[in-house]
Amino acid sequence: MVDTDRWYREMFEASTVGLALADENGLLVLANEAYAAVVGCPRHLLPGRSSREFTHPDDLAQHAAMEQIMNDARARGEAVHLEKRYLHPDGTVRWGWISASEIPGPDGTRWTMAVVHDVTDRRRVEDDLRQAAQTDALTGLLNRRGWRDRLHQLTTPRGADVALALAMVDFDRFKSYNDQYGHGGGDRLLVQFSAAAVGLLGGRASIARWGGEEFALVMPGVGSTTMSAVLAELSAVVPDDQTFSAGYTTLRAGESVDDCFDRADMLLYRAKRDGGARSYGDVDAISRS
Repeated sequence: MVDTDRWYREMFEASTVGLALADENGLLVLANEAYAAVVGCPRHLLPGRSSREFTHPDDLAQHAAMEQIMNDARARGEAVHLEKRYLHPDGTVRWGWISASEIPGPDGTRWTMAVVHDVTDRRRVEDDLRQAAQTDALTGLLNRRGWRDRLHQLTTPRGADVALALAMVDFDRFKSYNDQYGHGGGDRLLVQFSAAAVGLLGGRASIARWGGEEFALVMPGVGSTTMSAVLAELSAVVPDDQTFSAGYTTLRAGESVDDCFDRADMLLYRAKRDGGARSYGDVDAISRS
C-alpha cells in the first residue's frame, strides 16, 4: 500500500516550484526551499511570519487586498492568479507568478495554499524588450513610442491644475554639419548632446529623440519661465559650437497634449524661420503676430 502522506511530503520538499501554506491569519505554516529562495528568507525562519514582510513596497496594496481577492475568486469558483515582487535583504527583486487557493484548516478555518513560480528571468526579458521598444538605438534616449508613454504617465489621471511644459528642439544647419563631417560625425554630435542633456537635466525633465536632429522635452510641474531657463542651459552644452532652435509652451486647461505639442512645434518653426539659435515661447509668438 502506498504511503500517500510520505509521497506528498517528498513531492513538497523536492519541488523546484515554491510551495507554501498559510493559516487563517495569513501566517506561514509550511514552506519548501524553492519558496524560501523566491522570497529571500531562510526556510527555518519562515513559520509564523507573513509574506507581507518579503513583499516589494510597490505591491503592498495588492497584498492588503488579498483577502478580498480570495473572496471574489471563491465566489466564482476559481483560484487566484497574480504576479508580485519579493524584495530580498540585499535589494534583489524576484518576481513570482502565484496561484493561491483555499484549503480546509483545523476546526473549519480557511487556510491558503500558494504555488509560486519564479518568473524573474521572463520578466527581465520582457522589460529589456519593452525598454528596447521605447528607446532610440543611437542616443539611448526615449524614442517616439517611449515619449508618448511618458506623456501618458504624466497626464493620467489628469487634474484641473496639472502644470506641464513642452518643448521641441532642432539643431541648426545640421545638414551642413553632416556634409562637412560625414554622417558619423553627425551621429557623434547627437550622441554627445544626448549624454550632456541627460546629465544636465537629471530627473527634472524627460527628453526624447523625436527624429533626425529633433528632440522633444517635457517638464512636469513647471511653467514657461522655467522651461525657457532650461533651454538656455541646454544650448550651452551643444557640442562643437553648434546651435539649436526651440519652441516651448505649457499645457492649457482642457487642452490635449497633442494640441500643446503642435503649438511647441509651430513655435520651433518660427524660431528656425527667424534665423535659428533662439527659443520662442507663447509670449514671443504674440509679440511677433
